[in-house]
Amino acid sequence: MRIGRLTDGTRPFWGVLQPDEASVRPLAGDIADWGPRITAGGPDAADYDGAVVRLDGLRLRAPAQPDAKVVCLGATYAKHVAGLGREMPSQPAGFWKPYSSLIAADDEIRYPSITKGLDYEVELVVIIGAAQVDGADPLSSVLGYTVGNDISLRDLQFAGSVTGMDMFSAKSADDSTPLGPWIVTRDEFGDVSPDLLLTLTVNGEKRQSERTSAMSWGVDFLVRWADERTSLHAGDVVYTGTPDGVAYEDGRYLEPGDVVETTIERLGTQRNTVGPRP
Repeated sequence: MRIGRLTDGTRPFWGVLQPDEASVRPLAGDIADWGPRITAGGPDAADYDGAVVRLDGLRLRAPAQPDAKVVCLGATYAKHVAGLGREMPSQPAGFWKPYSSLIAADDEIRYPSITKGLDYEVELVVIIGAAQVDGADPLSSVLGYTVGNDISLRDLQFAGSVTGMDMFSAKSADDSTPLGPWIVTRDEFGDVSPDLLLTLTVNGEKRQSERTSAMSWGVDFLVRWADERTSLHAGDVVYTGTPDGVAYEDGRYLEPGDVVETTIERLGTQRNTVGPRP
């Protein structure tokens, strides 16, 4: 099942997408209302609100609400860590993104004025559906998965902070981080960490390609690890890290006008253009 967050230009709402019929069936309430039911009971547990709506005139937005925690986990692919010139750690690294950084799968990526090293990172993203995470079975708390591109200001990340890296400056830029296009529910993948192909191209040239099975830890471990540090609830967003091939490795950073296509098989594709440099 595909669940999207859409708008008709006046208000956002959640709905179950029916692509074959070019329509959407609105869900009742916000993700805290229906998320736990669908997560526990599957698609048949959805509670709908009103009649089916045509997709004509609607726009998909990032599948997250303004009250969502956006947790990002890094250092989860060994080749990426090596490409950054670091040693593989014994556990993932974590940081935050503000909700204001999120954009939809077809929005323009804003080019921040403070950087000359705009980088990309294709990532599997987990959407929590349970009211609280079951520490004994973290996967049972997952509503589904979507596509993420963790845009990073790489020159600021390694700009000499006393802690070694300035993740706040690198990861917090407004209107920079694509999420979506929709959530594909966990029932389509079974109760295991999904093994999916991630790819990212810039102007049609493939820059990143890897399977999620190359992650050093499974989704269950990552969700539990994050929840132990900040409680996760329905609607919260967890980026799970990127493989090798980022621009930091060869210096080919994003430029205004570049078209970035980010794809995860069975989840969908983002197509974002980089905006002008201020």
